[in-house]
Amino acid sequence: MSDLFLLDSNIFIDSYRVHHPFSYKEFHPFWRWMERMARNGKIRILDTVFKEITQKDNRGVRDELAEWAFGLFESRQLSHKTDGIGAAYAQVQDYLVTCGLYREASYRQWEPESKADPWLIAAAMVENAIVVTNEQAVHPMLSNPLKKEPKIPDVAAAMGVDTMNLREFYDASGELVPLAYPVQPAL
Repeated sequence: MSDLFLLDSNIFIDSYRVHHPFSYKEFHPFWRWMERMARNGKIRILDTVFKEITQKDNRGVRDELAEWAFGLFESRQLSHKTDGIGAAYAQVQDYLVTCGLYREASYRQWEPESKADPWLIAAAMVENAIVVTNEQAVHPMLSNPLKKEPKIPDVAAAMGVDTMNLREFYDASGELVPLAYPVQPAL
């Protein structure tokens, strides 16, 4: 298993908005752990993912997550504009068009250069990395090609790239210490 992880934007967004909001001190260790992983080079962020999470809102303001990501990852981005990643990206796009599992309306959603998902898979192919995403596979079938947007786990698997969710990443990171929780009897 690889020891390099490329994180999808939904890992950061879901953590910030739902599971580990910055506004509670009890969740600060989660964000410190992410910072440590970034500093140690175990997690990388693709420039297209960076743009997704650091964009300004319609008032020209970055939210707290965007500010955090900007400070941590501005100089730690992995560029999608390399020959190797470009070639892998072409393989991903070719697969989507020729595999028969996706309708044109489906795979066209991954065509804009600003769409991070195909670049994320391509970068993982080149960097021998694992993609960490909260997306779930839908397992499209030839008998009923997918109309909706492709999902990272499905396409990554076809391209030989491993994926995992955030919970699986906790274990795979090698950075967290397992310790049984001392469950107390009911009072």
